[in-house]
Amino acid sequence: MTSFIDGLPSGQKRLVNRLRKIIRDQDKAVTEAPGAIMRAKNALCYSQDDVFKYGLARTASGFTFHSMVMYANVDVLDFAKTQLKGVKVQKGCLNISSLEDFNFDAFEEMLRLSASKDFSPVIAHYQKRNRK
Repeated sequence: MTSFIDGLPSGQKRLVNRLRKIIRDQDKAVTEAPGAIMRAKNALCYSQDDVFKYGLARTASGFTFHSMVMYANVDVLDFAKTQLKGVKVQKGCLNISSLEDFNFDAFEEMLRLSASKDFSPVIAHYQKRNRK
C-alpha cells in the first residue's frame, strides 16, 4: 500500500504504523485503503461498509487523525479532550504535532470506545445521500 508513510523517516514510520495497528486492532469493522482527507491527498482512509469512518494523514506541522465517530458522539469527543493531552482536538479530528509525545494508550482506549458505538446511522445517512 503506497501512502504518505513511505516517505517518512524510520522513527516516524514506526510510530505511524503503531497508530495503524491500534486502529485495525480496536475496530475490526474497518478496512484500510489509500485515499484523501480534506487537503491531504495522500492519506490512509478507514471505511466501514464503504463509508469513511477514520483517516490518518501527514500535515505540514505533524499528523492528523479524522474520526466520524468522534464527530457524531460527544462522549468520544469529550474523552479525546480530557485524555489526549498535547493534541489539538477539534470536533472531528486530532491534530498531533509530535508522535514521540503522543499518548498511544489513551488513543487505543478512544478507538475501543469508538468501535463500541453504533455507526449504522452514519452509514445509512451517507448511503442514502449517495443514492440520490
